Amino acid sequence: MLLFDHVTKRFGANTAIDDVSLTIRAGVITAVIGPNGAGKSTLVNMAAGSYRATSGRILLDGVELQNLPKYRIARAGLGRTYQNIRLFDGLTVLQNLEVSLVPRSLPLLIAEAFWLAPRGSAEARETSRAVLARLGIAHLADRQAGSLAYGQQKLVELARAIVGRPRALLLDEPAAGLNHGETDELKAHIQSLRSPELAIVLIEHDMKLIMSVSDEITVMNRGAVLAQGTPEAIRDNRHVQEAYLGQPGAMGAIETAARGRRNRVRLRASESLAWGRP
Repeated sequence: MLLFDHVTKRFGANTAIDDVSLTIRAGVITAVIGPNGAGKSTLVNMAAGSYRATSGRILLDGVELQNLPKYRIARAGLGRTYQNIRLFDGLTVLQNLEVSLVPRSLPLLIAEAFWLAPRGSAEARETSRAVLARLGIAHLADRQAGSLAYGQQKLVELARAIVGRPRALLLDEPAAGLNHGETDELKAHIQSLRSPELAIVLIEHDMKLIMSVSDEITVMNRGAVLAQGTPEAIRDNRHVQEAYLGQPGAMGAIETAARGRRNRVRLRASESLAWGRP
């Protein structure tokens, strides 16, 4: 459903993504893991239109995305969340979702504004409330988004990403900064999103979460695909273990290091947990 076809991205002399081909299937949660700088978020940002691919194609249901503006990519059926929360703090939670459901043509938007066509605001409001209820945050609908706790804001951003019924959903480190209880709640919501009509890409450093919700895992290193397979196959992959900690049998240490917010930061920063270099 979502296809990266020999995609390369260069920033000047730096190659962030190097000839990556990857297929994200519908009905499957595909995790993309790797160190900071491996190219995971760059891959997501190219699919969502934040970056233009230097070469290659990105297709969603056969529609090429790599040269489209962001709004047309969204209309093609791609939804996403961000590493750093990007809500409209001055709007209510409900309004944050409703802005994703504005009419898809300027003439219709103008017609609705001047009551020359049936207004879709009631339907948009009903759809938005249903999504909030699905994620257990309907009681926050009239709260200003900027006044919410961090974990609640994460759920609002997830709600906004799915309210338009996307065909592909990109989740960029959704568990970053969450405590144990919030991560468990997020895990349940991600699992509930699994659908035969939805392709899900999960980028995350929390290996316990990755191993528990993913159907397939792609490991990236230095802008290229290092390995692909089931969670069990990736867990036992010697090359992946050596890439993470420079030695086999390291996956248990990775999972232990990723369990708390403070330790997850150490996983990214500590020299003892850095990825191996040749």
